[in-house]
Amino acid sequence: MAQVKGKVLYKDGSVPQGAVNVVRFWPTKDSTAGVRKGAAGEIGPDGSFELWTRTAGDGVYLGEYVVTFAVQKSAMDFNSSLILPKYVNSSTSPYTVTITDDVDDLKFEIEPLPRVSGGTATGGAAAPSAPPKSG
Repeated sequence: MAQVKGKVLYKDGSVPQGAVNVVRFWPTKDSTAGVRKGAAGEIGPDGSFELWTRTAGDGVYLGEYVVTFAVQKSAMDFNSSLILPKYVNSSTSPYTVTITDDVDDLKFEIEPLPRVSGGTATGGAAAPSAPPKSG
């Protein structure tokens, strides 16, 4: 296994901030990993992360991975993503990595959802609105 550390930032250099801030490594379909198990780590207030597989500090199995991200406004609402959908799904993520040894300088740049007037994010699933009251 290898120790894997790095940073996740928005393309403007700011740090993704939500109730949930996680980077995940998923073994690719053709991964040579001896054990095909994903790894994850929390994105810290400075954008840094350290991945673990089963317990904190254990690292990542050597092999190829697709990298996804979860930056959510709410831990209880999976439809509250603050980033573009392509970064959330392993089939659309633009990032893949091959881990062959310890690495401490990975850097990923992601994009937030576009803003609309009023300062709310667009995209993702929206909660249904209540019907207008009659009367």
